[in-house]
Amino acid sequence: MKDLLNYYYFIITDRINMQNHNYYFNYLNNAFCLYRYNDDLNKIDDLFKLNTYMLYNNYHINKIILNRYSSIITKYGNYYYVLVLLNSYNKTLININNVVNFGRVVNNIPNILNRTNWIMLWSNKIDNIEYSIKHLMHKYKLIYNSIYYYIGLTENAISYLKLLNIDNKNISVSHKRVLASTNIMEFYNPLNLIIDYRIRDLAEYIKSCFFEKKLDVLEIINYLKKIRMSDVDYIYFYIRMLFPSYYFDIYDLVIVDKIKEENILRITNYQSDYEYLLYEIYLLIKSHVNIMGIEWINKKFAI
Repeated sequence: MKDLLNYYYFIITDRINMQNHNYYFNYLNNAFCLYRYNDDLNKIDDLFKLNTYMLYNNYHINKIILNRYSSIITKYGNYYYVLVLLNSYNKTLININNVVNFGRVVNNIPNILNRTNWIMLWSNKIDNIEYSIKHLMHKYKLIYNSIYYYIGLTENAISYLKLLNIDNKNISVSHKRVLASTNIMEFYNPLNLIIDYRIRDLAEYIKSCFFEKKLDVLEIINYLKKIRMSDVDYIYFYIRMLFPSYYFDIYDLVIVDKIKEENILRITNYQSDYEYLLYEIYLLIKSHVNIMGIEWINKKFAI
């Protein structure tokens, strides 16, 4: 990596710390990370445009650094890398305030990396899983025994979107995924960004905190009571909470043999508890905007 940094970025340093295939170092009193880039190469130009847009509009975000050839990507061996200037080398875990403050709506936001077509994205996800599971059913018994429940939950979310057909203009810079384990440095990593509805990050963070046992139902509801949302945001937040991204994330890692199938039990063992969380969120939202809940969940917990 020393040769790469010297040749492509004119950086000379002897102290490089490698973590998870990324390389951290200091140079001229600044912290940097050379990230291994594993995503679609076609996205990198849009990520750079978004990063430039955010910096110009005074977003707190880390900065992508071009190499000597004014290229975002640097190929080294069989891998691709992107150099990023870090605001700070801070591994403190994020909190709900970081998430809420980051997800504000920005005017004239560029329409790139857009993930707002939930109906199409979620429908494609189900189609791909239903095709794959026929070939995996004998290898992954835990997944096979649980997958159709989460497909059904996704179908509930899709049906809700179609039925309400409410336009949502509250679009924001968001993250691919915000987890309870996300630290400040990764939260401001420009390579992790997308465009979506502003409640995406909040919903995904709360899901993760729930299944990681960082927040219980009462704590989540109390947090939500303090957060101001529009009527549309409340509805889209509820729909995003219905979508079981927490399950599909583990599923995706299991079928490519990156983690053991038993990890799925961290989700399935608490599916009833999560249904209760959905019910409590519905009651909270219903006190602000007149919405209907998911009938089978409401019947299960209504007194």
